[in-house]
Amino acid sequence: METLNAIISQLSQAYDDAGPFRVIIPLAIPVVAWLARKPLAGLVVRLFKATAKGMQLTISEKIEKAVQPGIQVLVVAIGALIALEILHLPDPYSGIIENILVSACVAAVFITIYDLCEILPEWFGRTGHDRITGQSTFVVRIAHFVVVFIGIAAILKVWNIDVGPVLTGMGLAGAAVALAAQDYLKNLIAGFNNAFERRFREGDWIKVEGLIEGTVESVDLRSTKVRRFDSAPVYVPNSDLANAALVNFTRCAHRRIYWKISLTYTSSIDALRTIREGIEQYIDDSGYFVSPDLASRYVRIDSFNDSSIDMLVLCFCQSNVWADYLQAKEELVLSIKSIVAGAGGGFAFPSRSIYMEASPAGEPAASTHPERDQFKSGDHPQSRGRSESGDRSEAGDPSNGQ
Repeated sequence: METLNAIISQLSQAYDDAGPFRVIIPLAIPVVAWLARKPLAGLVVRLFKATAKGMQLTISEKIEKAVQPGIQVLVVAIGALIALEILHLPDPYSGIIENILVSACVAAVFITIYDLCEILPEWFGRTGHDRITGQSTFVVRIAHFVVVFIGIAAILKVWNIDVGPVLTGMGLAGAAVALAAQDYLKNLIAGFNNAFERRFREGDWIKVEGLIEGTVESVDLRSTKVRRFDSAPVYVPNSDLANAALVNFTRCAHRRIYWKISLTYTSSIDALRTIREGIEQYIDDSGYFVSPDLASRYVRIDSFNDSSIDMLVLCFCQSNVWADYLQAKEELVLSIKSIVAGAGGGFAFPSRSIYMEASPAGEPAASTHPERDQFKSGDHPQSRGRSESGDRSEAGDPSNGQ
């Protein structure tokens, strides 16, 4: 700062000694700043990149292009401020123009910081803050909000507007706004909880029973974007995810296979043992599955079922990647099919046996419609009623002369 003041003093002295050419110096400084804005912006970006490299961070080309306009505005505004100090314009013009230029400098600084917020998730990851790395969108949004708020407060301070009374007045209005926006605030706080509890991160496969199942794509201030497996995006309020029992399949160390294999009752004891030993041998040798020392593994003849003898197969895959899990299951199915066929066994399926009894000799075969046979030859209840009624009429009719 002292160096800058010394430069301004020397330029002011040169301006006073320039005589009729004194107007050239105040005009030349902004022009030089305008012409030097791009080289100086490139120099600042290179310094940023060198600093970031020392912190093991990467500044992408997109961020480079984003921060350069703010740096260029800062260079031009500083040049204009130096020219203004040399001119010694009378008040109030000098104060107004100075406030405008200082506001431009402050805005340029905070715009640059706003764009640099994009590297925060990577920086947190380098420093071991895994809680934040997986919530990159959410963290960047919060950082943007903080930078904008502080930037506006700084610009107001340049114009001698006290931020304290403004915040006090906003507090009264904020209470009313909070009541109206309590759902938004609830989701915002839930988003913080999800971020710092590390319930999930972007790219995780999650499931909330009765609500959603899919892959987390982004976490925003109010909602979380989850891509279902049919490619449809679903925007779930953060509070729904914070208050629900959530299953994170990506965090599974291993994926489990739990099958009941149904074998026929005609399979011999030797065949059952051969099948069991063959499946165990395949699980040990295939390389797809975790060894019994690290996770449970059972292949056992388990129970008698209505139509089968059931064999339990329980094991865990080495990988928790869905594609690898599917491949391991496919290979296991094909191997079990081959092992069962090689052992002379067979797979059972639900069935029911019906036994037909033969009629004794000399007796008619049982009718398939006994209710129809019951009403043959006038045995129908209505027929019997009519017959009995007719007999009574003949016996008790006075016209018969009895």
